[in-house]
Order: sequence, then C-alpha cells, then structure tokens
Amino acid sequence: MPPRPRTGTGAREAADALARVAPLASRWIERLLASHEPPLSTGQYLALEAVSEGEVVGAELARRSAVSPAAVSQLLTSLERSGYVVRLRSADDRRRQHLVLTPDGERVLGSAREAVRAPLAAVLVGLPAVGNGVTQALPAALAAFDAPD
Repeated sequence: MPPRPRTGTGAREAADALARVAPLASRWIERLLASHEPPLSTGQYLALEAVSEGEVVGAELARRSAVSPAAVSQLLTSLERSGYVVRLRSADDRRRQHLVLTPDGERVLGSAREAVRAPLAAVLVGLPAVGNGVTQALPAALAAFDAPD
C-alpha cells in the first residue's frame, strides 16, 4: 500500500470544515427542493440531472443519485409516474432501457436547478475569496467524490 500523502495544516483545516459544512449544506438543499413546486427529493433531483446529461445505467444512476442500487427502480418509478422520465427499450439489447427526460421533466429540472442555484449563489457570493478558489476547487472535488468506488 502506498504511503498516505502528507497534508498541510490548510488542507486538514479545509477537510474539517468540509466535514462540518457538507451535511448542513445537504439538509439545506433538501429543504429547498422540498419547498420547490413540485417538491423533489434530493435523489429525484440528482437522478433528473444524471438523465439530462445522457445515457446512464442502473448502478451509475444509483451512485449519481446518492441512493442504493436497490432503490433505483423505486426512484425511476416515481419519476416515471410523475411524467418526468420515460424508459425506452434499446433496439440493440431488449434488456437495456434508455432514460429520457420528458418536456415536463426538463421544465421541472430547470426550475429546481434555479431554486437551488439562486440561494446557493447568494451564500457563496458573501464568502471571502469565493471567486476563483471555490469555482476551480468544486469541480475537482465533485470529480473526486463522484468517482466509482
């Protein structure tokens, strides 16, 4: 096993702060989505985001939606019943299904994005040195956390 990289004090302090902030931010976003019309769960929101980005399959959708693989079917059923997603059989492989956002799904995702984006941007704009540091760091952090296990 390779040695663990040494982290400086700044990285450790940032890690401690992120560990405290992440759960609070998650709950805050959950409340924003719950008050959205129509209300969405975080899993539904993340699933709509994943479907909007292109072809995604079960295990990948579970990871990107922050739900267990067993819960993906239930999540998709709720999105389908709401009219936000349709499952289309693949012509090449009848066992595979392509997920596509419906026009209602695109509308709901767009309004949910704005419902989350505007309040988050208001918080971020008030942080010291938020500009390039956070803007550059968050996509890298997302890639690190979003990597398959």
